[in-house]
Amino acid sequence: MEIASACTIKPAVNAKGLVRTYRRGAEQIRALKGIDLNIQCGEFVGVVGHSGAGKTTLLNLIGLMDRATEGSLSVLGHDTARRGVRFDALRRKNIGFVFQEFYLMPTLTALENVLLPTMWGKARDMTEIGSAISDRVPSRQRAAELLKLVGLGQRMTHKPSELSGGEMQRVAVARALVNSPRLLLADEPTGNLDTVTRDGIFNLLLALNRDSGLTVIVATHDLSLESRFTRVVRLEDGNVV
Repeated sequence: MEIASACTIKPAVNAKGLVRTYRRGAEQIRALKGIDLNIQCGEFVGVVGHSGAGKTTLLNLIGLMDRATEGSLSVLGHDTARRGVRFDALRRKNIGFVFQEFYLMPTLTALENVLLPTMWGKARDMTEIGSAISDRVPSRQRAAELLKLVGLGQRMTHKPSELSGGEMQRVAVARALVNSPRLLLADEPTGNLDTVTRDGIFNLLLALNRDSGLTVIVATHDLSLESRFTRVVRLEDGNVV
């Protein structure tokens, strides 16, 4: 089974002078203060720093969930500053996300949750999700294979309330892979997990990178994981240090 789409762009991510500024009332907050960054296809990169360092802001920009205030950013060969760039379509096709919170739909099974990214734009509202999912046999087969890959082959029909925290995060990883992304972003994916479960999720991400060549960027404040990345980008107060 193909886990990820081929990434042939060099570099996969290229940022120059990246600035992101927010307004909080009359106050201006500079979350990123001129980031320069290159990430190559196939890398397993850790973005490391304490809370408030700018890790989530950086991942949101790379993941096309936000736009920079200043600077340039190219993601998989697409200049994100160009007018007319369709972020939603580009993101759905190329980028998978794993978050600290699992964001699983409580009324859906593990299999149905994995299939959700294939549904956007095909169902008018959540009441149509069930019938839309049942009509997509090839996608269901892929979702089932992905759940087996992450060790949940026997839990496909279980709903989130019937799964442990680690199992829910594995469902979230499978969901992030269902559209064969070229880039996987994980924002504090082990933040809510105990040490043993944390190591299991981290090893899963590492195996996806090693076995399929998927480009993986993980944001974490857990400094004990630093040595396990192929490269570490350390953020402090919105700067690379």
